[in-house]
Formats: sequence, structure tokens, C-alpha cells
Amino acid sequence: MPIETTALLDAVPVALLGFHLQGPELRLFSANAAARRLQGLRSVRTPGVSAAQVFMLLAGTHVLEQLGGVAQSGEPLECRHVLRDQGRLVLAWKIHAHSIGIDRILVTVQDLSEAELLRISLAGTEEALQETRRELDEQTEVFGTMESMARTGYWRRIWDEGETVLLWSPGLCDIAGFDRQEWISPERALSGVVPEDRHIVTSAQVAEEGGDIEYRWRRPDGQVRWMRSRVSRPAQQGGVLVEMGVVLDVTEERRFAERLREQLDFIKSIASSIPGFIYQCRIRPDGSPSLPYVSEAVHDLMGVSDQLVQQDFQALERNVVDEDLPMVRRTVRRAVRDLRPWQCEYRVRSPEGDVRWHMTSAAVRPEADGSVLMHGYTLDVTDRKRAAQEIERLAFYD
Repeated sequence: MPIETTALLDAVPVALLGFHLQGPELRLFSANAAARRLQGLRSVRTPGVSAAQVFMLLAGTHVLEQLGGVAQSGEPLECRHVLRDQGRLVLAWKIHAHSIGIDRILVTVQDLSEAELLRISLAGTEEALQETRRELDEQTEVFGTMESMARTGYWRRIWDEGETVLLWSPGLCDIAGFDRQEWISPERALSGVVPEDRHIVTSAQVAEEGGDIEYRWRRPDGQVRWMRSRVSRPAQQGGVLVEMGVVLDVTEERRFAERLREQLDFIKSIASSIPGFIYQCRIRPDGSPSLPYVSEAVHDLMGVSDQLVQQDFQALERNVVDEDLPMVRRTVRRAVRDLRPWQCEYRVRSPEGDVRWHMTSAAVRPEADGSVLMHGYTLDVTDRKRAAQEIERLAFYD
């Protein structure tokens, strides 16, 4: 191979391997620098070795037969291989092969390990987020019945002729950190409200309409707890005016909400570090799509905001080149129908007006209502496509 061509191939960041068919076996005749660096490829520094030696780690697959088929038929090949050992990711490759002459093929091996690890990480983060949401829902349901449990209590204020009586339930004394006592002075009843929240409580006392308020309470032992209180409007009972209120300790609910916010912030930080945008797409049983989530980076690649595409899914499709849109829709339908991972490369028109190549990949998961949920990411692969086209051009004239 000419020195200029070798240098150009070595500059390509994707592993390139040239094989020619000798009898029944494919044998290596060239490998660029990226191939020599790619962990998992064997003996690529030795021209003449068999493809079986090069792809030794894929011995349990049909990749050798598939590559041989490319050399014999000229039909291109594109496949993915993910290999794990006891749960540990060994390799994640995307392999593309096409004929470059009689009995000669060029094989491209793209390392998808980082993307696979990111997918696993995102799946784990999403699972943890969903678990946190479930826990929060369960906790909220528990709080709805807490009036009869230890972490809630009630009080009554009774206006009688010449005196006002304030009564606390045992549960309310417990969450406030007081010794159990039925009679509480008005001053002691407000003693634990932190100064910054005192106005919230006093405003609720003079309000004509009842409602929920939340405020912080400092217990005698120093703990600061969040309380939620609902106050009823005063009403006549047995000839006296009675006002009632229920108090609930919602500190744990607050903590769960904070954890949920941290989880969401974590996902956003992951999304901002990906060289593209990630998304969650739901295909309903009637075939209509929606985007529950898409990262802000969609604006950089597609020229539309994440808020817009969540409201109008077709805003994404408008930038896809007309010739490629039917193929994109067809491959999505096939992936949803077969419940298989979706991967597609297509052209889009950038906000500047030029044509760019995008690659999108998504995992597919069915839902109980018949919908299909897709978790994926989209990258700009224009440079890689142009490099591959240039390699094909050079290989054709070599």
C-alpha cells in the first residue's frame, strides 16, 4: 500500500482492517493505527494472519462466516457485538464490512465501549430514579393515613366564656418533642417555630379560610423538623367555638424530594457531558410518539429547543432530509414491532443550512399498557462518514 495511503488510514480514528480471501480463509493484509491500538483485536501487527485469529474474542459468533460472505457476494455487512464476562463488559463493537475488490474487503471496527457503559449507567440511574419516585409515592400515601399514626397529631382551641383552652394530642406532643401533656399554653405552642417561619403560622391563625401551611419546628433536643399543618375554620360545637388543626411531620418527605432533585440534577449533568443528545421516546399503541425527556443538547444538533420537541415531536422530523425520513420511520417501526434495539444513520439539515450525518441508537422496552419506551442518544457522525467516504474513494483508486 502506498505510504501516503497508509498515513491517511493511520490518521482515521476508527479501526480499519483489510482482508483478502485465500482459499477458504480471510487473511489480513493491512491494519491502521487505530486497529493496532484497539483492545481485543489480536495479531493485527502481523500481515497474513487469519481473520479467526484477529477476531478470536468473537469465536462464539457468526462474524467469520458473515465476513466471508461479504468477500464472496459483495453484499455489505453491519453488525454489533457486545461481550461480557461475569457481568463485566469485555467489548462493545460495531462492525461494518464492504467489498473493495475481488476477494478483498475493508472492515471497520468502531469501539462502542464508552457508549455501552454510558447506556448501562443511564439505565442504572433511571432505575434508581424510578425507585426513588416509587418510594416517594409510597411515602406520600403513608402520610395520607398518618393522622392515626405516631408521626401526626392534632390540636383543638376552645373559646369559652372568659377563657381560651388549647389542647394537644399525645401524637402532637411526640413530634414536637414535648412531654405528653394535654393542656398547652399559646406561648409554648409557638415556642418551637423557627423565627423565619413565625409569620407563616401567625398568618394562618388569622386567615378566614383554612388551608395547608409548612414551617420548620425546632424541638427541645435541637432537631429541626418540617411540619405541615391544616387548620379548619372555627365552628360551634356544644355551645362553644372550637378551632381544630392537624399537624404532620413531613421531614422525610422533604428529604425524599431533595434526593429526587439531586437525581434529576445528576441525570442533567450526565446529559450535558454527552457529545450529542439523549432522549426518552414513548411509542403509544396507536403508533403516536411522545418525548417525555430530551436533553438540552438537541438544540445544538437540530436547532430546536428541548421544550419545543417535547410539545411537538414533528419538530425533530422537519430537519431530516426528505429522502431519509421514510427510512428513519421504517426502521423505528421495525424496532418497535420486533422489540429490538434501534440504530439508524440519516442526514439532517443543520440550522446553518448544511447537511450533516446523525447516528441514533436506542434500547427498546415494552410497557404494560402496550406502549414501547425507547431510551437512546443521537450523535453527529458527519466527520466519520466523510472519512469513510474518503477511504472508500482512495481504496477504489488504490
